[in-house]
Amino acid sequence: MGKSNVPFIFGFLMVSGILLMVLNQVSANQISEVSTPRIQMVTAENSSNTTSGTLGNNTIILNAVEHVENETAEPVENETAEEREEYRWADISGIENPDLNINSNTEYTIKIDNPTDEKHELIIDSEFAGNTSAIAGSGDIEPGKNVEFKFTANQEGKLGYHCEYHPDMMNGTINVS
Repeated sequence: MGKSNVPFIFGFLMVSGILLMVLNQVSANQISEVSTPRIQMVTAENSSNTTSGTLGNNTIILNAVEHVENETAEPVENETAEEREEYRWADISGIENPDLNINSNTEYTIKIDNPTDEKHELIIDSEFAGNTSAIAGSGDIEPGKNVEFKFTANQEGKLGYHCEYHPDMMNGTINVS
């Protein structure tokens, strides 16, 4: 190879490398617009929350709590103690099943504490064309345990959240803007 070809080959390789970087960036942007939320399970230690459901560091904290409607009410005939128990998700302010407000394309850490005697599992779901499907979840949260997982909503709209085992009692809305 002669000396006169070296600058040409070097220039060609530089232009090819820049073109590949640009194409790679375009492909990555297109993929992130249609990808599903990312989930990562890790263990957590303690829990706290604000009224809005999110902390300044993109952390959402929900606790499973026993809901007491009326402790002095007489039990219904043939009703067991377990059938009288009701549960809710609550933030640190005590707001039960709060609406959560998050931003799209922002990763949030969701921390959950379960001080109850029952197993719970937080499921985040999406409804499209009348069909509801789970898009993220905490996995089982055993009594006395804590979990933490990461979640990113890729588009604006409304999502739901509920407990896999107590969906009629433990549920709420996630507003994504």
